[in-house]
Amino acid sequence: MGNWLSSWLGGGRKPEGSAPSNSQKPGTTGAQPQYSIKVDAGAQRPDVPVKTWVAGPDGRLGFPELDDPEFRIPALDDKAPLAICISGGGFRATTLGLGWLRGLHHLGVLERAKYLMVCSGASWLGAAVCFQKKSSLEEFLGPYLPPEECNLKALAKVGARGRTYASAVADAVPLHDYVKHQIKGLVKPKDDEARSWTAAMTASFLRPFGLGDTDTSTVTATGTQGDVHLSVAARAQVAGRRTVYTTDPAELPFPIVVQAVMLPKDRLTYYPFEWTPLYGGCPVAYDKTEPKLGAGWVETLGLNAALAAKPERVVGGTTHVRVRPMGPASLGEAIGISSAYSSYVWKLGKTDKGLQAHKRLGFHTAEYFNQQDWSNAQLELVDGGGTDYNSILPALRRKVPNIMILTATATDVKTFDQFLPEPNLDHQFIAQLFGCWPGNPNDKEALPAAELNARMQIFPKSGFKELFDALRAKLAAGEPPVHVTEYEVKENAALGIPGGWRVRVMWVINDAQPAWEAALPQDTRAKLERDRTSKLKIEKLNPFDAVSFNEFPMYSAMALNYPPELVGLMSNHAAHMLVRCREAVESMLGGGSKEGRAEGGVVKEVAPAGVMVHA
Repeated sequence: MGNWLSSWLGGGRKPEGSAPSNSQKPGTTGAQPQYSIKVDAGAQRPDVPVKTWVAGPDGRLGFPELDDPEFRIPALDDKAPLAICISGGGFRATTLGLGWLRGLHHLGVLERAKYLMVCSGASWLGAAVCFQKKSSLEEFLGPYLPPEECNLKALAKVGARGRTYASAVADAVPLHDYVKHQIKGLVKPKDDEARSWTAAMTASFLRPFGLGDTDTSTVTATGTQGDVHLSVAARAQVAGRRTVYTTDPAELPFPIVVQAVMLPKDRLTYYPFEWTPLYGGCPVAYDKTEPKLGAGWVETLGLNAALAAKPERVVGGTTHVRVRPMGPASLGEAIGISSAYSSYVWKLGKTDKGLQAHKRLGFHTAEYFNQQDWSNAQLELVDGGGTDYNSILPALRRKVPNIMILTATATDVKTFDQFLPEPNLDHQFIAQLFGCWPGNPNDKEALPAAELNARMQIFPKSGFKELFDALRAKLAAGEPPVHVTEYEVKENAALGIPGGWRVRVMWVINDAQPAWEAALPQDTRAKLERDRTSKLKIEKLNPFDAVSFNEFPMYSAMALNYPPELVGLMSNHAAHMLVRCREAVESMLGGGSKEGRAEGGVVKEVAPAGVMVHA
């Protein structure tokens, strides 16, 4: 890396020393490495070199953290072949996700997993846990409380501000911050200011942990084979993204934030986009969209940037290009994009006025170049639920043989009819994975059910009813709705999923747990009963606040304010689901599918394969 970086940056050498710690800027203290780089103070948007990965002639795209000579992370080889996937769902997802990670840490599983994949509300948690440096993991996640210890006083103890994620959720007022930034933008517009939605999410979930720079920061991962974090620190200065936040995949799973590209004038509307600490991009080649999308990655430093010049003909593999950063591409932007539910639902951008409304409302547009004809375009990036609500597609693209699907559903599993149709959006995304979605006749703009199922199906159709039956059986037995099974993966070129291999899946579905509730202390049980039977349905009067236990654990994703007691109740309820199923959870650390099992019971990971990229 040193040779090409030096030549492109004008005589700089590969620096020695460690990468800057979170919230520090390279070269600002004597302890930080110094770089021989000349920056033109008058240049508003200087060019910087970045690496990009392009699909090969066989239509496959590699994964830098696994197979690139410089970006590869050797520590991942020692991790369990497990992906932890947390669905979207706003505050509901982030508090349940906190509990699930707390439970996995309590069982000694979290640190051993290879990947953590998050979408929408879960992205707030995933970014904070992987990048924060203020607290130990134990303190950040908080202690697991068995139901007998969940009295109201204990539930309200969310920990010190800036030290625990529970305190950040209990303090969060993102709607207030969003409105404040909207007003600020109207009074004093500023082109390079972080978008209002991004600013609000960052203020609530990242700033408490020293990760609040949305405008002039970037991210990277330590532990790469080529010390990429040092190169990023040097080039970030040139790019105007001088604060570098780092994650360490040797200590925690490698995080992937699920986002979506929105093309409002296209029949399909939403296309996949992955964000990681090292790279991002659309993994599938869509050559009939306008503009073209994919198929390739670019370093995260090079996101939201325009090509300074097209490279010479590239046929697969990697190349280096110069890009001109056009705006923020920070950790805050990553979670702001992934959780921009309103922009996903409203589908603004069908007209020029709609696109302007999308921008004025504080949602994200970014400069993008594809790796087909290398043309620049401005895209609307929105909530990852547009393509991958359950955050599992990156795991399937990488052929991870063990996947935990932690779904923050808001609809209980009572009857099969309730499990399937509208308005049950949470289960809709599960049904589509099996090709079982019946469609919504009330949505005139939606694709026909058969077409949508063909585009989304990954697992065998019979698996959907089997999943429902298994979950109902667990609930009837007084157990958490947790089910472990195996599937033959169906090839899906439209989503970049290679087929013909088996995956072991643990389904964890949010639902009420009567046995857990019965074991709660008397004061907590009394409040649950009182709030649930109250004639005054507070959450119905104000859907933006969840101030009682009335809807527990099925709060609307629109509720953006949880009191401490509810944060404690939701998170410990979720943690219990996994602690109760300890044996099943620990079985996911093995080698996964039958294909990967060697003789003598030794488990062997299924080798990852590149993404199939031609759709």
